[in-house]
Amino acid sequence: MTADMLLCPICAEPLMVRLARGRKSGKPFVMLRCARDGRHYRGFINHRPYVLALVEKLEAQDRPEPESKS
Repeated sequence: MTADMLLCPICAEPLMVRLARGRKSGKPFVMLRCARDGRHYRGFINHRPYVLALVEKLEAQDRPEPESKS
């Protein structure tokens, strides 16, 4: 565990980070939640430019590299 990990303020377990969507709006959010018990802490980042940049970065990592034709 590194010193820059976010910890749950209740149990000091590391927070999980995942992509979530708004129930009504369907807009993407970054969700932080306690890995031990999601009722301890849940936080959302909804700064649209940041979330969209993160989604684009994750999608770019998931794309397979094109095969070169030799």
